[in-house]
Amino acid sequence: MPRSATRRRALAAALACAAMLSACTGNADDGPDGGAATATPVVAPSAADTSAQSAVSAAVAASTDVTAAGAAARAKAFTGAALVSANAAAKMLPGRTAGEKADAALSTEGVKVLAVSRAGDAPAQILAQTTLKKTGAPVLVLLTAQTPAGPYQVAALTPVLPSAKIDPFDPTVDGSPAIGDGKGLAAAPDDVVASFADSVRFPGPVTSKLLSVDPLTEQLRQSARAQSQALNNQGTFTQSWTPKDVIGGVRLKDGKGAIVFAHLERHDAIAMRTPQKLTPDKELTLLTGIKQITSEAKLTSNEIIAIVIPASGQSHVVAASDQIVAGSGR
Repeated sequence: MPRSATRRRALAAALACAAMLSACTGNADDGPDGGAATATPVVAPSAADTSAQSAVSAAVAASTDVTAAGAAARAKAFTGAALVSANAAAKMLPGRTAGEKADAALSTEGVKVLAVSRAGDAPAQILAQTTLKKTGAPVLVLLTAQTPAGPYQVAALTPVLPSAKIDPFDPTVDGSPAIGDGKGLAAAPDDVVASFADSVRFPGPVTSKLLSVDPLTEQLRQSARAQSQALNNQGTFTQSWTPKDVIGGVRLKDGKGAIVFAHLERHDAIAMRTPQKLTPDKELTLLTGIKQITSEAKLTSNEIIAIVIPASGQSHVVAASDQIVAGSGR
């Protein structure tokens, strides 16, 4: 499955290793603008429960199937950036240790629906929560469908950050309003995502007034510094982030804001000053075909984050996943 963004592997691990590239429910009475007293969910609560359980089970099974049938199953279970990430993770799966696989394994038991979108909002959305098998830590699952009847596919799969807090959503019998144009939020979702990208680039991260400091941002900055220092003046390391899309999200209860899921691409690049003979780890070789790096390497990762944007004040990241999806080296 896509990994927690707080665990940096692949480029960080593969390159920092070798080159010293080692070394959740808004009030039924209030929409975003204090709308009508009655609201209709996009799907009935019982149907949402069934769809969420089925979708999560299908995604978990497809994620660990490295056969040709697994690729077809993932195409049904995932969509968008989540599908790209799931396919990349499946290619890397044979290179992972038993411990790494256990750490990332998702439970299919007790899937809980936190929110559903409202009738008339497109796409149809179900926000569910499952857990990591090993630790019981929560994982947010955003499911989307082109029609209320489904089928629902995983559009985002993001482990919740330690100590992250998410206020309740409207009851599922009423549904939760869509983000829409962002009216009533402290900042536009696109602006918040762009600020996050600027805050974690390397070198030269820029602190934003739109975002509070969170464990993910701090960890990403520290990881980038460590990778650069690991080169020990033998080369340069850069990391840039490109916002790609706001995947979805719904409003919180009582007009307290919204949870927004966004996709960014992270680009890591290392350029050596003198030729080296570096051997990437097995996972990276399985994904990219790179067997040796002598002068440079570039990796692209899908980063999917969940951000709570309040009605006022600073936004904060509450969940995130990270998966390398492409790479090149020479």
